Amino acid sequence: MTFTRSIVKPLQQSSRTAGGNPDLRVAYLNTQYPSLSHTFIEREVQAIRAQGIDARTFSIRKPRSIDQLSDRHRRATAETCYLLSSYRDLAATVISALLVRPRGVLRAIVASQRLATPGIVSRLRHLAYVAEALRLDHEMRRRGLSHVHVHMANNGAAVAFLACCYDPILTYSLSIHGSAEFFQVNLWRLTMKAEGAMFVRCISHFCMSQVMAWTGTAAWKRFHMIHCGVDAAAFRPRPRHKTGTLRILTVGRLDPIKGYSLLLEACRQLTGRGVNWHLNVVGDGPLRAALERQVAELGLADRVVLSGAVGQDDIQHHFERADVMVISSFMEGVPVVLMEAMAKELAVVATRVGGIPELIDDGVNGLLVMPASVDSLADALERLYRHPEHLQALGEPARKKIVDEFSIDDLGVQMAELFRHYLAADRRQSASSVRLPEAAGVELSPAA
Repeated sequence: MTFTRSIVKPLQQSSRTAGGNPDLRVAYLNTQYPSLSHTFIEREVQAIRAQGIDARTFSIRKPRSIDQLSDRHRRATAETCYLLSSYRDLAATVISALLVRPRGVLRAIVASQRLATPGIVSRLRHLAYVAEALRLDHEMRRRGLSHVHVHMANNGAAVAFLACCYDPILTYSLSIHGSAEFFQVNLWRLTMKAEGAMFVRCISHFCMSQVMAWTGTAAWKRFHMIHCGVDAAAFRPRPRHKTGTLRILTVGRLDPIKGYSLLLEACRQLTGRGVNWHLNVVGDGPLRAALERQVAELGLADRVVLSGAVGQDDIQHHFERADVMVISSFMEGVPVVLMEAMAKELAVVATRVGGIPELIDDGVNGLLVMPASVDSLADALERLYRHPEHLQALGEPARKKIVDEFSIDDLGVQMAELFRHYLAADRRQSASSVRLPEAAGVELSPAA
């Protein structure tokens, strides 16, 4: 079954009749939290809290200074438990676990080596994950928590997986976005992590199809599609200014997968077509130096600005100075920054990849272009320049799409009901029925 807006109400009713607790407590674990590029996780935590779920945030590593540019991120940092904040505490936890629950530690070690890929580096890394898993269990137990939810099937998911192998009282669930998990399915052990989860939330139908392709059919009934969302009230329609220049904005990590080199080539084509344009690139990352060189080589220094990373407190200023938002990526999930732009009634142009077509209806609330096609991208941008009336014609339906289908409030309701549905069912199981991750492949008895 898919968990979509259309069946939220029936599931709400079933959870209440089953005695669902409106004040469930869950842990949210991430590899690094908060993170500038993962603001949607902080919003989701706040949204489920608004629905009566007591969500406590955990992170393996502390955030970088760049990840704390906004007040919201700084507040998130202050309330988060960091597993690697003290190596002394980490060592003490490992020693205690070996003394108190040695068989549990052995289960986690065996499972870690099943998760590891061949090679000594991977095997040692996964042994380190065992230590982090023991620390997670310790901190969750201190707070009376028994379920942990993880965004992305990365090493954070490995830590949650191993914590559940160590302590059978714990359970975990996943939110999978793509596309990193789908590029390296075996490296991330996507199959084991997805099949071992209590449930898997996929952020798009495309994402769900990819997870289903790598898992057995028996697990599919625990997969649910719930979009990410934004607060449309916080992203009000921008003021409109006619300047005679097509002001192009793109926002994201400066990474090769984002296709920024092709965007620059498309913009150079626009110059040859007589289009007056300006490009603002917001974000930072490993591609910055290469993009700076390309801008200089193409002679575009007077038209392109690399603004660097900005926090959520400042991103709206960039939206309000733009006419069109461009996503030129080779692969995407469903970009939250694209939702924000649409809520601002910006015209949007994006490549037809991943889950983007579930957000953009081509020609109705945005324009879809062929991926890896400079000509297709340049054609779409020229069209908006030649017909500026399209900017408003696309902007209003774009905001409506966000309000109707990608609301942060709806996300909070759906995720809260998903937790209640599964955790209430888990409590109804016999206390003697111990649930280990199904894909752990560990045959040791679950004794303490």
